[in-house]
Amino acid sequence: MSRQQTPPETKQEPLHENERMTPSEALLEQFVAEDAEVMFGIVGSAFMDFLDIMPAADIRYLPVRHEQNAAHMADGYAQALRGEQPGICVAQNGPGVTNMVTGVKAAQLNHSPMIMLSPTATTGSIGTDGFQEADTQSIFDDCVDWQGRLEDKSRIAEYVRTAYRESMAENGPTQIDFARDQLYGEIDTDVLQPNQYRQESIGGADDAKVEDAAELLSRAENPAIIAGLGTIYSDAIEEVADLAEGLNAPVANSYLHNDSFPISHPLAVGPLGYGGSKAAMETLSEADCVLAVGSRLSGFGLLPQYGMDWFPEDADVVQIDADGSQIGRTTRVELGLVGDAAETVRALTGQLDASAGASDDRIEEIRRAYADWKEELEEMSQTDQTPIHPRRALWDVAQALPENTMVSTDIGNTCSLANAYLEFDNPGNFLAAGTYGNCGFAYGAAIGAKVARPDDPSVALVGDGAWGMQSLNEVMTAVREDIPVVAVVFNNMEWGAEKQNQYWFYNDRFVGTDLPENPDFAEIARDMGAHGTRVEQPEEITPAMNDALESGEPAVVEIRTDGTELFEPFRRDALDDPERVLEKYRQSGDSNYDG
Repeated sequence: MSRQQTPPETKQEPLHENERMTPSEALLEQFVAEDAEVMFGIVGSAFMDFLDIMPAADIRYLPVRHEQNAAHMADGYAQALRGEQPGICVAQNGPGVTNMVTGVKAAQLNHSPMIMLSPTATTGSIGTDGFQEADTQSIFDDCVDWQGRLEDKSRIAEYVRTAYRESMAENGPTQIDFARDQLYGEIDTDVLQPNQYRQESIGGADDAKVEDAAELLSRAENPAIIAGLGTIYSDAIEEVADLAEGLNAPVANSYLHNDSFPISHPLAVGPLGYGGSKAAMETLSEADCVLAVGSRLSGFGLLPQYGMDWFPEDADVVQIDADGSQIGRTTRVELGLVGDAAETVRALTGQLDASAGASDDRIEEIRRAYADWKEELEEMSQTDQTPIHPRRALWDVAQALPENTMVSTDIGNTCSLANAYLEFDNPGNFLAAGTYGNCGFAYGAAIGAKVARPDDPSVALVGDGAWGMQSLNEVMTAVREDIPVVAVVFNNMEWGAEKQNQYWFYNDRFVGTDLPENPDFAEIARDMGAHGTRVEQPEEITPAMNDALESGEPAVVEIRTDGTELFEPFRRDALDDPERVLEKYRQSGDSNYDG
């Protein structure tokens, strides 16, 4: 999902030209040329030479508690800036670097620009199974969009430039692999400005294809638009709104990109995908032409919901993406347009017939359907039961969020349901775990987002399983670094997303999914120096959220939710009723149980 490339400003002269310096200085100077602000990681001797001079480069080093979270912070940082700067992370060679695998892979599937620095063992010991040695380039081969192993230390600044160029062009992580001893000595090198080595724009799609797409859309009676991440990264929201108004077409947010089109726009119908807007999916199901802008139309995001196999198989699908490899990759399309989303949509709007678009009556029906869905969602959420119903918790939390709050969500029974509740008017405010679906993403991403945009609130929605796995430890980071992020921990004392599957497919045989030993997470947060509140009653949610947001401190709001409220499985297509062959394993509820 490549996008338009726009360096911060046009600069003509190299920062350094054939100048003598150390490799560590060259590396940092190239980051300085790119206006890099922060690097996330855990201190290690492998990169201590450039760590030592980072303060002089005015690049903040932000130490974390686990390297996976360094990658998640870099991911959140990049997303909050709408891909205008990559997140940067680094770790000690060997185990430190391999700890980042999950976070880097998540960033790849989130299409987040990232630069990972991965030092290795010394040149003379590579291949000897020495201390903390690992072939991290091969380990990360499937996790990054570009990787380079530095063989000549005089090229270290060049490798940084390539990492930036590839990361920004591909919207994904890149890896610079280097033997730790290559940071020492002296080299003669150039340090260039961004305009000297990476492009500014990829331009719009082919004119003839734009005309063909305009013809398809103009003759459609019920056109609909899906706005994806490319709409955000190419700054195309205004262009999409103009096109939607010209077509009188509803606009849905692609799965997990609820900030790709403003919910306050009269043609907005909300997010698609798991737990999303029923009105959006009903609307799409009736479309005769679907325009996907900056969306790869992920198969996971198009799965049936609310009993509807809603994606219109007979509709003409027009897909706009800056990356030609994404056209038709998961969904058959009638026409694919490769180009920058903003420029392509602008050209498309100019080619529409004057009579194009759905009727006013049709749009009024869609607006009523969306209003009905909002009313239904509120009714489902207004319950005073205890433990607190997850929908009530999500409703009250969402209502308490200030304007322009950045929200990150983890994966899980409750957090994934947040898709229906989180609404945005501004891009870059929704950071979801994405299709890699790893636990422990949200809190690290929220910290990275807050570092990127310190003036905007940052809130992470996390389940108790993910909180204990990969998040709780970073409260110490937030306290030490004075990063006032609010974590909302939904404590239902279980791995709810997996318990869903045992409920739906395994006749309530709950093996390995209960977490009865959960501690008081709010108390632990207070012990770490953060603001901590435990919520037991539904009426306590709003004041607890307000107090946390107004505290100006890292905060944890733990909400005790009902673990018996298990929602739809994520993947009905990937599970089936169990069938056993050996008699000893047959149990009630199995498809061939005859007891």
